[in-house]
Amino acid sequence: LERETFSNFDSQRLIVDAIFGIGLHDEVKEPYKGVIEAILRSRSPVVSLDLPSGLDADRGVVLGHAVKASQTITFGLGKPGLFISDGPFRTGRLKIVPIGFPLPLVRDIAQSCFAFTETMARRFLPKRTATGNKSSNGHALIIAGSEGMWGAALLSASSAYRIGTGYVTLASRTEPFEVLKTYPEVLTAKADDEKLWKNPKWRAVGIGPGLGTSDQAFVEIERMLRRLIEMKAESVVVDADAITLVAKRKLWPLPRTWILTPHAGELSRIRDVDAKTIESDRVRYARAAAEKLGCHVVLKGYRTVLASGDGSGRIWIILSGNSALAKAGTGDVLTGMMTGLLAQGLPPLKAAACASYIHGRIADEWVRAGEDRRSLQASDLREFLPSLMARL
Repeated sequence: LERETFSNFDSQRLIVDAIFGIGLHDEVKEPYKGVIEAILRSRSPVVSLDLPSGLDADRGVVLGHAVKASQTITFGLGKPGLFISDGPFRTGRLKIVPIGFPLPLVRDIAQSCFAFTETMARRFLPKRTATGNKSSNGHALIIAGSEGMWGAALLSASSAYRIGTGYVTLASRTEPFEVLKTYPEVLTAKADDEKLWKNPKWRAVGIGPGLGTSDQAFVEIERMLRRLIEMKAESVVVDADAITLVAKRKLWPLPRTWILTPHAGELSRIRDVDAKTIESDRVRYARAAAEKLGCHVVLKGYRTVLASGDGSGRIWIILSGNSALAKAGTGDVLTGMMTGLLAQGLPPLKAAACASYIHGRIADEWVRAGEDRRSLQASDLREFLPSLMARL
């Protein structure tokens, strides 16, 4: 095949791309590289079959060169690579076409990777009964904040309230009086207060945002994590500085029902693999982290990947979110949302997935409304949460 063969692609009304199947894992070489380059130069619409040629079906990364499709028609089932990393930017409109796989067979075999959508978020979001009271809507404990980082604590605690929790207590290493100025609803406590740990009223715990990374902070964080383990606390979200402590002390396996929420940089400290490598295969490293840590792992990023800690290897890809979330404090909001859903009785996997979807969906609607994705602040997520929940 010569490059000159493809010089007239602009004259075509439609290009159908079916160069490779789903098994491509090596970098694209000539003559196929030349074909793909010609398609990319063309202004003709492109329909890719199964997936854009040059895209890794499992990882969603471009293998040197990849077609950028106007529409992708994939057969039987979706492929993970269409939804993560570079996949969404190469796929265009996606249509999944049944080709006769028996449904019982699909249900038995296709149990490894799922897309988490609006339909699932709507189904999982807790319903508020007409006769419910604050006690029936759960009590969340947020262990967060320290001098200079009270904002992280406030974002987490207030977001737990916004997601529907009946009570939220903020516990920190020093008394967080500043929180009371803007959010009087938040109850406060000292993290070392024995009344907080004996006969606890809280149903779920979020620990980590803004606790600090000093030696003394690490001593106290480790003490609290070990105490939660000894208490057999089931609903716990581990984030931020608590993740750093887990990595530093190699504090695993964690309880199976716990949720760890690292971004690629934090996960790299646990897996001893650089963040760039993790980003190149998000599904694989999220699954491996869940196996190593023994708990559910929410690998934040584009797109967020939730790996089950139950030993099944099951993965959920969260179909929401964009780079507007790449800003300090957005993870603290997510921690509060997850903890709040846990406090309301949602099982850990559903709470993690539902919170992650809603969190990302707010950022998507921010951009769709015409706002610049650089301008979103963490507090905007909290403020737009009520209207999105109402629509769901």
